[in-house]
Amino acid sequence: MTEVDAASFRSALARFASGVTVITTVDSEGRDHGMTASAFTSLSLEPPLILVCIKQGNSTYRLIEERGAFAVNILSRSQEALSNRFAGGIVDEHGNWSPWPQERDRFADLQLQRTAHSGAAGLEGSLAILDCTLEKILPGGDHGIFVGRIQDLTLAAGEELDPLLYGGGSYGSFLADR
Repeated sequence: MTEVDAASFRSALARFASGVTVITTVDSEGRDHGMTASAFTSLSLEPPLILVCIKQGNSTYRLIEERGAFAVNILSRSQEALSNRFAGGIVDEHGNWSPWPQERDRFADLQLQRTAHSGAAGLEGSLAILDCTLEKILPGGDHGIFVGRIQDLTLAAGEELDPLLYGGGSYGSFLADR
């Protein structure tokens, strides 16, 4: 059996569209931290569990491991810029991507609501905010598989819930038939 090279595997995964989330937590001094993640899924209804995969070495990985709590912000179509911001970049009006300036706080100028249990940042405009405690971290190659138990949640109001999707290197959305 031959090994699958990383570039081919990445290309295969680009053919799969998924929802987009921003994972948030706070450090011991109360500073907010966050990252964009599309490797997120529900795991169990009873008890209510989710999982999110985070690359080892990522600062959010370490902070969630230390704090034992985090929030998952499920992004709406209107939050594409937030996805880019927490992925580490800025996209200008011409579609050009550039790195987020190191000295700039990613949470500056955002409307936030504190989650009740973890104290993590809930991003205004998210379709849902899941407030989680960390159940365990499982090994997953160069990532950790974080299992979170939902302690509380906030749902966006309204009929037209349009989730942000990412696939093929670009953002998109759909509105389900009702």
